[in-house]
Amino acid sequence: MRCPTCGVVYTLDPPAEENMYRYDKQRVNLKLKLGDSPSGLIGNLYYHVRRRMLRKKVRIVESQAYRTSGTLLNYGAKTGFFSHKMEKRGWKVTSVEKYHEERLFSLEMFHHRMIDVPEMDTLHAGTFDVITMWHVFEHSYHPNELLDRFYELLRPGGIMVIACPNIRSTDAMHYGPYWAAYNVPRHLWHFDPNSISELAHRHGFTLMHHEKMPYDSFYISILSEKQKRHRMAFIRGMIQGFRSWRISVTKRGKSSSIVYVFRKRITPE
Repeated sequence: MRCPTCGVVYTLDPPAEENMYRYDKQRVNLKLKLGDSPSGLIGNLYYHVRRRMLRKKVRIVESQAYRTSGTLLNYGAKTGFFSHKMEKRGWKVTSVEKYHEERLFSLEMFHHRMIDVPEMDTLHAGTFDVITMWHVFEHSYHPNELLDRFYELLRPGGIMVIACPNIRSTDAMHYGPYWAAYNVPRHLWHFDPNSISELAHRHGFTLMHHEKMPYDSFYISILSEKQKRHRMAFIRGMIQGFRSWRISVTKRGKSSSIVYVFRKRITPE
């Protein structure tokens, strides 16, 4: 369904929040299985793409925050690879993750303790220079409350980085209802550049920068081909993924997934 006021598309009648783990479980188990010891073609591809994307995420954060150290809140930190990367670069990182299995993985793998979502209530206002959400915001049951809380937690002039799928992308238009990034019922919200910018603006943030996530078009296209039950889904997905990527080189608004960088306004409108 599409909100007639703000244009945000949302999943109608999703499962209760306490029941969502049954849908997330497969994704959690896969990330724990892959860990940092890749095996097979898919595992190795995932490993090398993750390494390149970690470098890209670092570049985005540090270039847009105009600093190479500071305080960072990584919301929806999953297994903690990005949090660990930023800690190694000298950032003071607080990670929030709702699933115990991933918090435990981070503790054992990186000796990095994550906090559960309710523990965010103990964090002090004006604490962070940067807040990041990498493919997390579309899962939120309470996006308005979350944005208000992030506004409180950021220091004046701090930035919020959100990466999420783009329903106006080339691959979304191509696959229609088979587009894998709809990911119903796990994805509750489906944004395009205009709708997410308007939503963030209402909560005191101004869009400063956005850029594509270069590999998502391939991954999403392959999954979409599998959902259509096509033979040679991998090859067909790679072809469509390359087409989507090529268009996004000159038209970032057509990218499969987009990283948005918002800056906190001194006084919300």
